[in-house]
Amino acid sequence: MLNLRRRERVLAVVLAGTAGFVDAVGFLEVGGYFVSFMSGNSTRMVVDLAEGDLGGAGIAAVVLVSFFLGAVGGALVTRRRNLDDRPAVLTLVSMLLLLALVLQLTTTAQIFTVPVGIAVVAAAMGSMNSVFHARGEVSLGVTYMTGAVVKSAHRLVDALFGGSWAPYRQQVALWSALVTGE
Repeated sequence: MLNLRRRERVLAVVLAGTAGFVDAVGFLEVGGYFVSFMSGNSTRMVVDLAEGDLGGAGIAAVVLVSFFLGAVGGALVTRRRNLDDRPAVLTLVSMLLLLALVLQLTTTAQIFTVPVGIAVVAAAMGSMNSVFHARGEVSLGVTYMTGAVVKSAHRLVDALFGGSWAPYRQQVALWSALVTGE
């Protein structure tokens, strides 16, 4: 977050809050699986498999694959160097979320008991992480916060030893946005 301009930091916080909200709704809709937190779904899938719950493992797998395909979509959009990546990725995310809403309201179609609309939401969350794409890498993930939690701890220690408090506040703002979005 240190290399981002103020408006980019605000965008990151807004997107993290959106991801938190969407993840909470998806979690409730799919019965304890996440649409933006793939570490949790990966753990759930392995536990479900170990316990012989193929249905649960299938749910986790559908959401994981959907998120991955969304991330691929975001990466494809960022390949178009003649466009400003951020608006194009945000357009993709918006269109996927709109499609997911329409599907949730108009169909009961499912993939391994996962509503198709929720699979599309997971794809939207996957693509959202391409918003902060720079020089071939995602510089800031907005749907997962493990890094922000760890960076918050390091920035706190830096500040306590005389460094600036701004980097600490930026990481906490990102993390807090995801939590309050939920």
